[in-house]
Amino acid sequence: MYCVKCGVELADSERKCPLCLTPVYYPGLEEDPERPFPRTEIEVEKVSLRGINFIMTFLAAIAIIISVIADINTSMGFSWSGYVVGGVVLSYVVFVLPMWFVRRSPAVFVPVDFAVAAIYLWYISFATGGDWFWTLALPITGGLALICSSVTILIYYLRCGYLYIFGGASIALGALSLLIEWLIHVTFTLPVHHMWSPYPAITLGLIGIMLIVIAIVKPFRESLARLFAL
Repeated sequence: MYCVKCGVELADSERKCPLCLTPVYYPGLEEDPERPFPRTEIEVEKVSLRGINFIMTFLAAIAIIISVIADINTSMGFSWSGYVVGGVVLSYVVFVLPMWFVRRSPAVFVPVDFAVAAIYLWYISFATGGDWFWTLALPITGGLALICSSVTILIYYLRCGYLYIFGGASIALGALSLLIEWLIHVTFTLPVHHMWSPYPAITLGLIGIMLIVIAIVKPFRESLARLFAL
């Protein structure tokens, strides 16, 4: 057989002319010359999340049981295993527990995560004989829970106005930094004066104002959209 364009003699296995790269046509051959091999479909088996969740639950239970047994054998009581158990439970609630549900509403899981974190901090305060939970840890955890829950819920349900949401969250975090320093001074009976909190408060406040101004002024918003879209 010869090439229909340049006349070069072709071998029977040639699909293209080695000289001019013209596709070779074989009469009676139904296969696509560009695809000498049949098209195959590979089925990818989906991994079951329930199976992974069961494994993670089993591993968490093993970590809790082993830490408790080791603590009892070494100290004849519960001295350090409570911290391990609390850490494992907190990690499980944050990362594994939502995977058990088909519909994972942030309005439920985000507050639950902060509630479990607050309980864990209360246990640490109780186990160490401290009195810093009610005046320090609980207000800070509650403030962060309120800000994070609000941002998450607004983003999840509104799906718009992100600049307003993040701008308001930035201002709220700046105000929270002032509250944190004040709570530290009150809890540990230190002289009440702001040393470091004005810096993050002013920075986060200006960032929040900037985001809100960009959201209000249309030319700023459009230029920002073009900048990130490139």
